[in-house]
Amino acid sequence: MLQSLKRLTKHSAIYGIGHILTRSIGFLLLPVHTNALNPAQMGIAALLFSSLGIMNIVFGYGMDVAFLRNFIVAETEGKRRQIFSTAFLTLFGTGLIFATFLFIFPAPLSKIIFRSTTYLQLIRLGAGILLCDVLVLLPFLVLRGLEKSTRFGILKFINVIANLGFNIYFVVYLNQGVVGIFKANLLSSAISLVTVLPVIIQWLRIRYSTSMLKELLRFGLPYIPSMLSVLIMDQISRFFLDRMVGTEATGIFSAAYKLGMFMALIVAAFRFAWHPFFLTTAKQEDAHAVFSRILTYFVLITGMFHLAVSFFIDNIISFTLFGYTIIGEKYSSGIPIVPIIMLAYICYGIYVNFIVGIYINKKTHILPFITGIGAIVSLSGNYFLIPILGIPGAAWSTFFAYTAMAMSLYFYSQKLYPVKYEWGRLVKIALIFIPIFFIGTMSEGPFLIIRRIILLPMSFVFLYFIGFFTPGEKKHMRNLQRRLMGIKQPPAEL
Repeated sequence: MLQSLKRLTKHSAIYGIGHILTRSIGFLLLPVHTNALNPAQMGIAALLFSSLGIMNIVFGYGMDVAFLRNFIVAETEGKRRQIFSTAFLTLFGTGLIFATFLFIFPAPLSKIIFRSTTYLQLIRLGAGILLCDVLVLLPFLVLRGLEKSTRFGILKFINVIANLGFNIYFVVYLNQGVVGIFKANLLSSAISLVTVLPVIIQWLRIRYSTSMLKELLRFGLPYIPSMLSVLIMDQISRFFLDRMVGTEATGIFSAAYKLGMFMALIVAAFRFAWHPFFLTTAKQEDAHAVFSRILTYFVLITGMFHLAVSFFIDNIISFTLFGYTIIGEKYSSGIPIVPIIMLAYICYGIYVNFIVGIYINKKTHILPFITGIGAIVSLSGNYFLIPILGIPGAAWSTFFAYTAMAMSLYFYSQKLYPVKYEWGRLVKIALIFIPIFFIGTMSEGPFLIIRRIILLPMSFVFLYFIGFFTPGEKKHMRNLQRRLMGIKQPPAEL
């Protein structure tokens, strides 16, 4: 078990670096955007980014998940080339058609997103971004499937540097506002496409298989409603806020939401390594025990991270870089939603843990119903909570949606692939972390930072005394301590 956990941790860390770099561009650009743009402009950008996220699903139509699964289980390199060629040529053809249509006829989409036809240039820039993004989709999945995590991370890093540099040039230096944001994204997406050309050249052959296409579509198409539902849960709040409160509220919510993305990055790093990991680990005799233990560790690590960010979020946003604070003062009213958003993403990570049975038994047809439940909860929550709570209502809607989705998947997945999760230990985590959260966040007075710093490691001490750690884990920690002290000791089996 220990070797399996080490392998997952290694690739989670490296994929995490790559994906964190990509997704963290939103966080890295917070000082630029929130200091250069007003909340209304940020609201416009947020609406288009949310729309692009939803349209990414349409451009990819489930081909990514189908490709990754078939590519990993393919037994020969020739088979893998055929899978790649069929999927890539299909995505290239449909992506070119979709992007061309949006470029020629941008007005209808502008009307839907912005309730105005004055943003045609933004729609055309978005069409180019969508085309580039769909073309880099499979090359990056190849790197994941082959566990080329280091190369994956390097290419993602190049994209981030390009995006950051172009944003600073267009938004700050040229003062092009929202248009500058999407010019920067288009150029960085084009550079990302150039960097993966060697992967495309290596695997692409004129070897198109209609039978393989049918197999890919049969597995992937059921994911479209599911992925759209997830995007609705994640993005629809911006549109509710825009219509119910105003575009400025959308901008404030979007800026604060990006701070909550701290947790989304951790969960995404885990998810990137999780799918290839459980598909190969499922063949092991101890697979059920490994999956059970991983959920426990996932909740423990993300729970600890939640406490740390919640305790020091005020210190984080007050950090100054080149004269800019992390988030502009006009957006500070959205900070209270950060712990809520992070908690929502922990629930999404739990959902990802529960998806094993669906994949192994090829029951993807049930996912639209499960994620549909989450989407309904999200829509209902936004509709009823935003008029009462305002911006926090949108955050709580996201949390309730992910919770409903995780609970629904658990009950169904257990019928297909029963795993005895360590519920007793998970309850112990909640019993310790919840009181510590309220003690730490509601405390005031002198030496507050020191008291919060002390509270973090004390949570592990409390877990130790209530019997959370197993004898094997205690032995492993003692052996680790001995090795750090220079005393050689074989590692303990968890």
